[in-house]
Amino acid sequence: ADANKTTPSKNKTRRKLDDLFTNPPVFILSSDPSPSRKDPYNNLPPIVGELVTATQKQKQRQQNSISVGLAPQFFEVGELIGERRAWDRIVKAETARENASEVRRAFNIYTTNLNFNPEKYVYSGSAEKKKRMIREDKMPTAVDVIRSDLDARDLYRNMVQTKLEDAKAEYLFQAKQVGENNGDVDRFEVSELLSLLRDAASKCDN
Repeated sequence: ADANKTTPSKNKTRRKLDDLFTNPPVFILSSDPSPSRKDPYNNLPPIVGELVTATQKQKQRQQNSISVGLAPQFFEVGELIGERRAWDRIVKAETARENASEVRRAFNIYTTNLNFNPEKYVYSGSAEKKKRMIREDKMPTAVDVIRSDLDARDLYRNMVQTKLEDAKAEYLFQAKQVGENNGDVDRFEVSELLSLLRDAASKCDN
């Protein structure tokens, strides 16, 4: 009798889960921008971009009274060529991951289109800690803060994506259990599935 009372409720929950996983919500609108990945070489062609970047670095060293020999400058162009190839591989790999996951692409659109001030930031720690960090020359630069912020966002993106992938796998497993038991909805255990979905939601809030 108890099972008969709970079955309609479980059927309703099951239908909602079916709809959620077979017709997932849309996270990206046609009006949304694309992920913005700035080319470190200002979209200049190979070799030319590396030469321009090397020249800019040399000017920065001169402004800071840093002297390096001709050989390091010559090899610097080769190193920059290698860095461009590595950058291109990273972008290609991440684009493939975005194409396989709308959630990941949505997070990347948001993160890569954020605007930061590269010159300054608001320190939120205590005044005493700030003084100590200044004395010990450990005060992070604006660039350090931006990099840390972006790394944290990527970490949460990965955690959300993993939780959602785990949730889908759990849903498919539970659906299979029901199918193998003549459609007995009581075989569908929702506790683990709901826990994964709540975890994903909590990571989005961070």
